[in-house]
Amino acid sequence: MTEVAKAAGVSIATVSRVINRPEVVSAATRERVLAAMEHLQFSVNPAASALRRGHGNMITVLAASLSQPWYTKLMRALELEIDARGFTMMQVDLQHDPAVLQRMLQTNGRQLSTGLVLATGDLLTDRATFDAIRSVHETHPLVVIGQHIEDATWPTVRFTDEEWAYRATKEMLESSETVAFLGRLGGSYLASERLAGYRRAMQEVGVSDEGLVWRIGDRGYQTGLVEVLARIEAGELPEAIFAINDELALGASRALLTAGYRIPEDVAVMGFGNTEFLDYVTPTLSSVDGSAADAARVAIEALWAQLDGEAYDPLTVLERRIVHRESTRHPESSRTTPYPHAKERT
Repeated sequence: MTEVAKAAGVSIATVSRVINRPEVVSAATRERVLAAMEHLQFSVNPAASALRRGHGNMITVLAASLSQPWYTKLMRALELEIDARGFTMMQVDLQHDPAVLQRMLQTNGRQLSTGLVLATGDLLTDRATFDAIRSVHETHPLVVIGQHIEDATWPTVRFTDEEWAYRATKEMLESSETVAFLGRLGGSYLASERLAGYRRAMQEVGVSDEGLVWRIGDRGYQTGLVEVLARIEAGELPEAIFAINDELALGASRALLTAGYRIPEDVAVMGFGNTEFLDYVTPTLSSVDGSAADAARVAIEALWAQLDGEAYDPLTVLERRIVHRESTRHPESSRTTPYPHAKERT
């Protein structure tokens, strides 16, 4: 770096900024430094940089459940961000088990890792879990994706789930007199946020949700199938179903089709998460989307700010959007739109 600085006629600090924060350096200076680096065949060794900072190059990502497509998508996005910085990612499947989270926070994650990312919608507000996260953050860079806890000292990235559950329910109420909520689930922050948004929409239009908030035991496809089949048998089928994730929504869709109902003509269905295969099921499934790439980028930027001893935003809130497909009655939904990657046969 000393040789590069001398060749470019700048300080070593400027060379460091070009490498680590190029956006704060003028274009002319940046080009001069990059030209000197190329001439001297200088390249950054991330592992050496990590050692110089006094830490290794392993980032542990604790995910709520790797069996859920949303977390699989998020893991890929996080790995791209971490790999781009020359670090290695270790994945841990928490399986929605608080005991696994406690164990990882207290032992392996702290001993092996440079930093930790905790991505979960499970509640983190009990005293033991909160204290464990705070203890880790006292010695390790740490970021939480999914929920903001009051009095948290670590950076958090979360989505506007309550707002977009409200908007999704409100939209479904425009063409349906009754909308059921598939996903009342104890111990889940995200389920409670989405239920709050659903109830706000129902109250706003003066519709009672009595009998329409369906409690579940888990988040899987089978649960959606069994729950909706039971409602069909009991004669309690609404005109629309809003599920807290895509897995439940797909299970619900299968139940409806098996029983001979049309989607969305008889019952509309919407999921949450916008996982990648929703364009390839029949009918295609409408869902509330949130960018895993944006969440990963912001989280890793906050993690790296901690590694470099720089300031970071304590809370970043990301917006969602509704992706309309065949399973809902919204005008933007289409039953004739070709698949996004389909090619004409010749």
